[in-house]
Amino acid sequence: MFLKDYEKINFIALHNNNQKEKNNYMKYRYLFFLLISFQIHVQAQLPSAANGKWATVNGKKIYYEESGSGMPLLLIHGFGATAAIWDAYTKEFSKTYRVIAVDMPGHGRSDYMDTTNVYLHKKAAEYIIGLLDQLSIDSTHIMGISSGGFISLYITTMRPQLAKKIVVIGGQVYFSATTRNVITSKGGPDTSSNMIKTHGKEKGHLLARQFWNFRKLYGDPSFTPDVLSTLKAVSLIVHGDNDPIAPVSNALEMYKYIPKAYLWVIPNGGHVPIRIKKNEGDFIRRSLEFLRGEWERK
Repeated sequence: MFLKDYEKINFIALHNNNQKEKNNYMKYRYLFFLLISFQIHVQAQLPSAANGKWATVNGKKIYYEESGSGMPLLLIHGFGATAAIWDAYTKEFSKTYRVIAVDMPGHGRSDYMDTTNVYLHKKAAEYIIGLLDQLSIDSTHIMGISSGGFISLYITTMRPQLAKKIVVIGGQVYFSATTRNVITSKGGPDTSSNMIKTHGKEKGHLLARQFWNFRKLYGDPSFTPDVLSTLKAVSLIVHGDNDPIAPVSNALEMYKYIPKAYLWVIPNGGHVPIRIKKNEGDFIRRSLEFLRGEWERK
């Protein structure tokens, strides 16, 4: 519809003999072009949800979606995704908890926290802690997928009293040789249409470069045994036995050194086992059992 209207205005502007009317139509044509450009820009990333909100943290807007009531449950997606990855789970979780699904800084509808090619999960954790402070939340459960798992661990180590129970899915204690080789094998930043559709052109390209840079980033994440042993939060480690990006040895190390940890290794689970359709219901059931304390050792 926009294209046909534009063509009509453009035709009148070019073929009208009345100079005054011609000038007016030329103005309309320019304004219409701006409108089309705006529409394209807006549609280049996910729109906000009906329950979507923003909070300003250190001058940056952080987007989150809130539903339900009760004990807060913070949901953190993986790198390159958005809060939408949790849509299959929030309906059930929000029956019991105040669910807060966040777009990580620099993702989706959240502002950039950094425009360099280095994305630091510890810095992202600082922003998300700032979001929780804005919401006056001093106690929460946390679930994190992949990079969101790193951030969950950082939050737990940086603000021990904040995180009560955490669920780390496809997490890592550091970027292993396997991880670096997988990224290197891609041959360069992935600037696919999916990244642009989800995050917009500029943000999508930046995230692609930042992910590519993980192949040579050291020290983030970095969770050595002595750090893991300080975690106070009761933790559930969820991992695919054949994770092609983060070897299952990461899960075993977390389980070994986190004092109050449970381990759930999912056969043929890949990197994010809960995203496999047949695992969704099982994850909801088991994770809720864990959060309710039904797994607590007597």
